[in-house]
Amino acid sequence: MKAQTQTAEQETPMPDFTVNLAWDKDKEGTLTARKNPRLPVATPPDFGGPQGVWSAEELFVASVGSCLMSTFLYFADRFDVPLEAYSTVSTGRMGKTPGGLRFTSIDVTIRVTVPDEEARERAAPLRLKEKIEKYCPVSTALNCPVRVTLDLAAGAGPAARR
Repeated sequence: MKAQTQTAEQETPMPDFTVNLAWDKDKEGTLTARKNPRLPVATPPDFGGPQGVWSAEELFVASVGSCLMSTFLYFADRFDVPLEAYSTVSTGRMGKTPGGLRFTSIDVTIRVTVPDEEARERAAPLRLKEKIEKYCPVSTALNCPVRVTLDLAAGAGPAARR
Protein backbone atom coordinates (compact mmCIF):
# COMPACT_ATOMS: atom_id res chain seq x y z
CA MET A 1 0.00 0.00 0.00
CA LYS A 2 1.37 3.41 -1.02
CA ALA A 3 1.96 6.03 1.63
CA GLN A 4 -0.27 9.05 1.14
CA THR A 5 1.53 12.31 0.55
CA GLN A 6 0.02 15.72 1.06
CA THR A 7 0.25 18.39 -1.60
CA ALA A 8 1.47 21.90 -0.81
CA GLU A 9 -2.14 23.12 -1.08
CA GLN A 10 -3.25 20.70 1.63
CA GLU A 11 -0.41 21.71 3.94
CA THR A 12 -0.84 25.46 3.58
CA PRO A 13 -3.72 26.81 5.66
CA MET A 14 -6.00 29.09 3.69
CA PRO A 15 -6.82 32.52 5.15
CA ASP A 16 -10.14 33.72 6.49
CA PHE A 17 -11.20 37.27 5.72
CA THR A 18 -13.15 39.13 8.39
CA VAL A 19 -14.78 42.51 7.78
CA ASN A 20 -16.60 44.52 10.44
CA LEU A 21 -19.49 46.86 9.71
CA ALA A 22 -20.93 49.41 12.13
CA TRP A 23 -24.09 51.40 11.36
CA ASP A 24 -23.47 55.15 11.66
CA LYS A 25 -26.74 56.91 10.74
CA ASP A 26 -29.58 56.83 8.26
CA LYS A 27 -28.44 54.49 5.48
CA GLU A 28 -24.71 54.75 6.22
CA GLY A 29 -22.10 52.66 7.99
CA THR A 30 -18.36 52.10 8.22
CA LEU A 31 -16.35 49.03 7.24
CA THR A 32 -13.14 48.02 8.97
CA ALA A 33 -10.80 45.12 8.34
CA ARG A 34 -7.29 44.36 9.58
CA LYS A 35 -5.32 47.62 9.65
CA ASN A 36 -6.98 48.97 6.51
CA PRO A 37 -8.35 52.51 6.46
CA ARG A 38 -11.97 52.83 7.55
CA LEU A 39 -14.34 52.77 4.58
CA PRO A 40 -17.68 54.58 4.71
CA VAL A 41 -20.47 52.65 2.95
CA ALA A 42 -24.12 53.33 2.29
CA THR A 43 -27.17 52.24 0.41
CA PRO A 44 -26.70 53.30 -3.24
CA PRO A 45 -28.41 56.54 -4.33
CA ASP A 46 -30.58 54.42 -6.67
CA PHE A 47 -32.22 53.01 -3.53
CA GLY A 48 -32.40 56.19 -1.44
CA GLY A 49 -28.84 56.38 -0.11
CA PRO A 50 -26.53 59.39 -0.19
CA GLN A 51 -24.29 60.42 -3.08
CA GLY A 52 -20.51 60.11 -2.78
CA VAL A 53 -20.34 56.99 -0.59
CA TRP A 54 -19.33 53.51 -1.75
CA SER A 55 -22.21 51.01 -1.82
CA ALA A 56 -22.15 47.26 -1.26
CA GLU A 57 -23.12 46.82 -4.90
CA GLU A 58 -20.14 48.88 -6.11
CA LEU A 59 -17.79 47.07 -3.74
CA PHE A 60 -19.16 43.73 -4.95
CA VAL A 61 -18.41 44.60 -8.58
CA ALA A 62 -15.04 46.09 -7.55
CA SER A 63 -14.13 42.87 -5.72
CA VAL A 64 -14.52 40.94 -8.98
CA GLY A 65 -12.27 43.37 -10.86
CA SER A 66 -9.74 43.44 -8.04
CA CYS A 67 -9.59 39.66 -7.76
CA LEU A 68 -9.18 39.27 -11.52
CA MET A 69 -6.30 41.78 -11.33
CA SER A 70 -4.61 39.91 -8.47
CA THR A 71 -5.00 36.63 -10.36
CA PHE A 72 -3.67 38.18 -13.57
CA LEU A 73 -0.67 39.66 -11.73
CA TYR A 74 0.07 36.25 -10.19
CA PHE A 75 0.20 34.60 -13.63
CA ALA A 76 2.08 37.52 -15.22
CA ASP A 77 4.75 37.16 -12.52
CA ARG A 78 4.80 33.37 -12.77
CA PHE A 79 5.27 33.46 -16.56
CA ASP A 80 7.56 36.52 -16.55
CA VAL A 81 5.20 38.76 -18.52
CA PRO A 82 6.45 42.36 -18.23
CA LEU A 83 3.73 44.96 -17.69
CA GLU A 84 3.56 48.67 -18.43
CA ALA A 85 -0.09 49.22 -17.56
CA TYR A 86 -3.17 47.38 -16.30
CA SER A 87 -6.68 48.77 -15.97
CA THR A 88 -10.23 47.46 -15.86
CA VAL A 89 -13.77 48.68 -16.27
CA SER A 90 -16.25 46.43 -14.47
CA THR A 91 -20.02 46.69 -14.86
CA GLY A 92 -22.48 44.75 -12.74
CA ARG A 93 -25.98 44.43 -14.13
CA MET A 94 -28.90 43.97 -11.76
CA GLY A 95 -32.31 42.66 -12.63
CA LYS A 96 -35.55 41.60 -11.06
CA THR A 97 -35.72 37.82 -11.02
CA PRO A 98 -38.33 35.41 -9.62
CA GLY A 99 -36.05 35.19 -6.55
CA GLY A 100 -35.82 38.97 -6.14
CA LEU A 101 -33.34 41.64 -7.12
CA ARG A 102 -30.07 39.98 -8.25
CA PHE A 103 -26.90 40.63 -10.15
CA THR A 104 -27.59 39.00 -13.51
CA SER A 105 -24.09 39.48 -14.98
CA ILE A 106 -20.77 41.21 -14.50
CA ASP A 107 -18.75 42.37 -17.48
CA VAL A 108 -15.06 43.10 -16.97
CA THR A 109 -12.93 44.68 -19.68
CA ILE A 110 -9.22 44.40 -18.91
CA ARG A 111 -6.66 46.50 -20.76
CA VAL A 112 -3.05 45.39 -20.39
CA THR A 113 -0.04 47.03 -21.99
CA VAL A 114 3.25 45.15 -22.26
CA PRO A 115 6.48 46.88 -23.31
CA ASP A 116 6.61 45.81 -26.95
CA GLU A 117 5.32 43.51 -29.66
CA GLU A 118 7.77 40.77 -28.66
CA ALA A 119 6.36 40.69 -25.11
CA ARG A 120 2.79 40.64 -26.50
CA GLU A 121 3.61 37.70 -28.76
CA ARG A 122 5.21 35.81 -25.84
CA ALA A 123 2.14 36.46 -23.63
CA ALA A 124 -0.52 35.56 -26.21
CA PRO A 125 -0.13 31.74 -26.09
CA LEU A 126 -0.17 31.70 -22.27
CA ARG A 127 -3.99 31.92 -22.33
CA LEU A 128 -4.02 34.45 -19.48
CA LYS A 129 -7.72 35.22 -19.94
CA GLU A 130 -8.67 31.57 -19.47
CA LYS A 131 -6.40 31.27 -16.45
CA ILE A 132 -7.83 34.26 -14.62
CA GLU A 133 -11.39 33.16 -15.41
CA LYS A 134 -10.65 29.73 -13.95
CA TYR A 135 -8.61 30.72 -10.89
CA CYS A 136 -10.10 34.00 -9.58
CA PRO A 137 -11.75 32.82 -6.33
CA VAL A 138 -14.22 35.72 -6.19
CA SER A 139 -15.63 35.44 -9.71
CA THR A 140 -15.81 31.64 -9.58
CA ALA A 141 -17.91 31.82 -6.40
CA LEU A 142 -20.71 33.86 -8.00
CA ASN A 143 -24.12 32.75 -9.20
CA CYS A 144 -24.11 35.11 -12.17
CA PRO A 145 -21.95 34.99 -15.27
CA VAL A 146 -18.73 36.99 -15.27
CA ARG A 147 -17.73 37.89 -18.81
CA VAL A 148 -14.08 38.87 -19.22
CA THR A 149 -12.61 40.69 -22.19
CA LEU A 150 -8.81 40.97 -22.25
CA ASP A 151 -7.12 43.50 -24.52
CA LEU A 152 -3.37 42.85 -24.59
CA ALA A 153 -1.53 45.69 -26.34
CA ALA A 154 2.11 46.37 -27.08
CA GLY A 155 3.57 49.64 -25.89
CA ALA A 156 6.09 51.73 -27.77
CA GLY A 157 9.06 49.67 -26.54
CA PRO A 158 12.24 50.96 -24.90
CA ALA A 159 13.81 52.29 -28.10
CA ALA A 160 10.78 54.47 -28.94
CA ARG A 161 10.59 55.92 -25.38
CA ARG A 162 14.13 57.36 -25.33
